[in-house]
Amino acid sequence: MTKGKLYQVSIDEIEYQPHFIMVYASEDAKDKDLQRLATDFILSQNPDLRESDLVDSVIVEPGDPDEKPDVVAEGLHVPTPAWGVKMGLLYAQAVHHATYDDDEFDEVAYVRDETQAKRFKTEAEAKEFAKWLNPNCEVIQLEEGNDHD
Repeated sequence: MTKGKLYQVSIDEIEYQPHFIMVYASEDAKDKDLQRLATDFILSQNPDLRESDLVDSVIVEPGDPDEKPDVVAEGLHVPTPAWGVKMGLLYAQAVHHATYDDDEFDEVAYVRDETQAKRFKTEAEAKEFAKWLNPNCEVIQLEEGNDHD
């Protein structure tokens, strides 16, 4: 699977109206490819513009990972962030309800490997769980990989 990266592509119109387009493309994408994706997006959003109205130069910068891409290159999908709860070197992995002769409670299993961490769709869900588990827990964004998600 090709790894992607977020780029901010800036293209100006002749009368200096900058367009900042967030493009999610492969890590080894060339500036010309990014320019084509951004240009096609600009023209699709502005039917009164022609390609000749755009300056034939492009500025490509790394994109802010918190931004949502305007364009996603063919064959790629934007990873959805997953959140986990970390306590020291260990990650919360699973919660199960334990029942003993004289007690019952929710028990948390821990692992050292981030890929096996309990995953939450939103940071708020992870923070709520961390508050329940232990106020000293750290909520972190987990890496996406082939062995989870």
